[in-house]
Amino acid sequence: MIAAVVSLLALTACGGGAKDSGKNQANSGKDGDVITIKVGHISPDGQAYAIGFNEYAKAVEEATNGKVKFEIFGNGALGGEREMLEGVQLGTLDMSVITTGVVTNFVPEVSVIEFPFLFRDLDHTYKTLDGEVGQELLDKMSDVNLKGIAFWENGQRHLANSKKPIKSVEDLKGLKMRTIESELLLDTYSALGTNATPMAFPEVYSGLQQGVIDGSDFSTGVYYTTNVYEQSKHFSEVGLYYASATLVMNQELFASLPEEIQKVIVDLGKEYAQKERQINQDLMEDYKKNLVEKGVEIIPEEDIDMESFRKAVQPVYEKHAERYGDYVERIQAVK
Repeated sequence: MIAAVVSLLALTACGGGAKDSGKNQANSGKDGDVITIKVGHISPDGQAYAIGFNEYAKAVEEATNGKVKFEIFGNGALGGEREMLEGVQLGTLDMSVITTGVVTNFVPEVSVIEFPFLFRDLDHTYKTLDGEVGQELLDKMSDVNLKGIAFWENGQRHLANSKKPIKSVEDLKGLKMRTIESELLLDTYSALGTNATPMAFPEVYSGLQQGVIDGSDFSTGVYYTTNVYEQSKHFSEVGLYYASATLVMNQELFASLPEEIQKVIVDLGKEYAQKERQINQDLMEDYKKNLVEKGVEIIPEEDIDMESFRKAVQPVYEKHAERYGDYVERIQAVK
């Protein structure tokens, strides 16, 4: 009996190092320990998110002399974007790259960068997101336990549908267009004369196939890589709004890291925002070539009556002026 008791006590002592929390907790790097950061994102291999983050992770690991290591789970292996963002907020996931439209559910002010036709061009977009306004929006994320590091890129959102080529706002009248559950985007589609239909993205392909919806907005990369082009052969490069992607980390974890590690994570996060954007832009040329080969009709911006679109969405700006007007004015003033 004495031997059995001694053995039991020994086993109990050996088991004392196990975590008693369900949270994924990267250590703080004290005493020379390696900091392991668990990352999840939805991008499959070969897309800009995945390529950009892999390069970013390698750069951080090198800059910290191996003190930081990443465990990366791509292709939605850890769930959808909202689920992963909630995980980052709660600390069950350390870091992610999340489409900014999802972030607006946690930080409503971020919605302003998705106003229709807000940016003059990509240069204006990048100067805004990398400047004072962008940093202010990133800082607001700390209020909900998220460390906003930088705005990466999803891409310009264009209009695809199964019915006809869209060359003016009149061509959209009466079409059933899918959107996310965003008041701003619902108002935008209503202003364009469509029947706005909120729908989760995994349902879009079958929705097009079954005629539940006629079309939706997509970045070129998403349109191609998810095969929705098979059910919506008309692709108009309208640039309805710019979709960013936020590089985000759990705020408590970030605050626990040594200052020199914090600096590397943030500085390289901003540097690789620019690299990931270029990766995305480069990939789009291949995507467009492949789409044409697969029978998609691409209507370029120069063949579209863009002024008709800009005029149609003015009521959206008027409706949301009280809430977002100051941000809109500051963004429009960026040179």
